[in-house]
Amino acid sequence: MDIKLLNLGDLKPSLKIPEKEELHVFTIASEASGNLHKSIREYSHMQLRRILSSYTGIPCERLSFTTGKHGKPVLSHTGNAPSLHFNLSHSGKYAVLAFSSHTPIGIDIEYTNRKANIDKIAARIFLPEEIKKLKRISDEEEKRQYFFFLWTRTESFLKGLGFGLSASFSDKKIQEEYSLWKIQSLPAPKDYIITLAYRKL
Repeated sequence: MDIKLLNLGDLKPSLKIPEKEELHVFTIASEASGNLHKSIREYSHMQLRRILSSYTGIPCERLSFTTGKHGKPVLSHTGNAPSLHFNLSHSGKYAVLAFSSHTPIGIDIEYTNRKANIDKIAARIFLPEEIKKLKRISDEEEKRQYFFFLWTRTESFLKGLGFGLSASFSDKKIQEEYSLWKIQSLPAPKDYIITLAYRKL
């Protein structure tokens, strides 16, 4: 799969949708002050509309969304607008947006320079072998980095399926899907981790 890393400078009035063997990933930053979480959330959703409008030719204000079985947003198409899978994540001052024309996708970005209840979260959402490896790491910084590495892998996969972190790998259907997905890390800003998941064609 060819993954094209883009930014808002690549955004054109008419953007060609990803080819079958191609994925598009935008990384955007908000320099806004104040409530950073609120600002990047609102900014990323605004940019999502801009990008979808560029792909489909539908004006931003006419884009409409529905939700999948588990609440994942889905674009409601009108006319001859192309079919698109998309996913969005934000953390700190950055957001990432992923797009595909042929396969479900999920993406996650996490700011790693923050506190997290590592053992409690790991016990709830990670696979047993991942938890064991995490517990064997004695260096705190190395453990924190590996934790966020696992977190983004887990969340990108579950988001691709349409679930959130409330889902569990004890679910047989989720276990069956896991081997059908490709999960990989992407270049990220300092102190961030980005992971992309997509279902193999």
